[in-house]
Amino acid sequence: MGKRLIAILALALVVGLTFGAAYAEVQNVKVSGDINILGVLRNNFDLANPATNQSPISATKENDKAGFFATQTRVRIDADLTDNVMATVRLINERNWTSETNSSTDIDLDLAYVTLKEFLYSPLTLTLGRQELRFGNQMIIGANNTYNFNAVNGLPTDLSERASFDALRATLNYDPLVIDLVYSKIGNSNVNTSNDVDLFGVNATYDINKKINVQGYIWDRKDKSANVVMGKKDDTYTVGGLVTITPVENLKTSLEGAWQFGKNRIVAGDVTSRNAFALQARADYAFTKMKMIPGFGASYTYLSGDGKQAAWDSMYYNENLGNIAYAILPFSNMHVANLRGSVKPMEDVTLSALYGYYRLANTVNSITSNKVDSNGFAYLNTVLNKNKNNLGQEVDLTVAYDYTEDVQLGLTMGCFAPGDAFPDSRLATQAVASMKVTF
Repeated sequence: MGKRLIAILALALVVGLTFGAAYAEVQNVKVSGDINILGVLRNNFDLANPATNQSPISATKENDKAGFFATQTRVRIDADLTDNVMATVRLINERNWTSETNSSTDIDLDLAYVTLKEFLYSPLTLTLGRQELRFGNQMIIGANNTYNFNAVNGLPTDLSERASFDALRATLNYDPLVIDLVYSKIGNSNVNTSNDVDLFGVNATYDINKKINVQGYIWDRKDKSANVVMGKKDDTYTVGGLVTITPVENLKTSLEGAWQFGKNRIVAGDVTSRNAFALQARADYAFTKMKMIPGFGASYTYLSGDGKQAAWDSMYYNENLGNIAYAILPFSNMHVANLRGSVKPMEDVTLSALYGYYRLANTVNSITSNKVDSNGFAYLNTVLNKNKNNLGQEVDLTVAYDYTEDVQLGLTMGCFAPGDAFPDSRLATQAVASMKVTF
């Protein structure tokens, strides 16, 4: 599937360049962006007592506190050209308020893609370049987690807004059926060596009627990055489906299930079969006719754990099942139950709350975060209590105030109480104040 998809998209690109105009005539240009200023207080995100990176002899019962300010700035340019051609560029800078360095003020490329509508064929749209890929509830594909392993200018990766993929995307719109064919180059550290990470996928969505939508997908990630010499590669196929139903007005429900199979490279030179599962059920209801528009929601997520073959691979998920849990827990080997609620006591004020309960699907000896702190270290890297499954519970409270149509002020406070799976653990807390200006 991968080679054929690359050939089709490459051919389409060559044809477009051959028969396209020698220059682009700009018909319309739109400039937009946002500036987000954060004030963050975090306490004991490693859950440990003593603190992480301390030897048992020198260990002290400190709280592992972190406090910092950060600014996230994005500027986007959308240009409408001739003949259904559009170009989009977005620049980004994310930095901790530390002493200024050359890297902290770097402007990075966040988006850079060209959209060709009705390309050679009326239903076909091509999107080529660095772009966002978001499908369904983003349990499988939503953010390129290449960034999860590198702190960006002192900003913890769970707070980063970077999520783009370098990709080629072909969209066939046969309303009510839409089919997306995708190829993305995830990693290519050496152009002279076959150590790439490539993602291939097909996602189809179909509106049965106004209340029911179904999606089906297959994704294939080929990872040759860790064992070039012996030629062993990690080949992960993810096949699944999502059904979204609105049975009554303002009630949205969904059910998604996925299966992973293929080759799992546990360590260099050691490959075994992969067999993993994920399931997620969600329901949300808003009382839009009531004065304060209260809303309630619940969800259950299952991600299979380490068994005879392999645990669920988090792929490129972009689901926040709890602000602290998103930072410290890997998106694998878990049962997660969430309850959500929101209310608008005033026209410009929204209060929301989230409760999460987290439990291991299979007991394991240790656990490591796939997000990193401002120093590039995994938030959580610890040995677990034997035969204990309770990871903990989290409560998040958020207030958002729309100061104007362009300015929103926010405050989120949360705490994560670790369960008996963590030995000698301590409560993790967080407070994030924000001001976001959109233009």
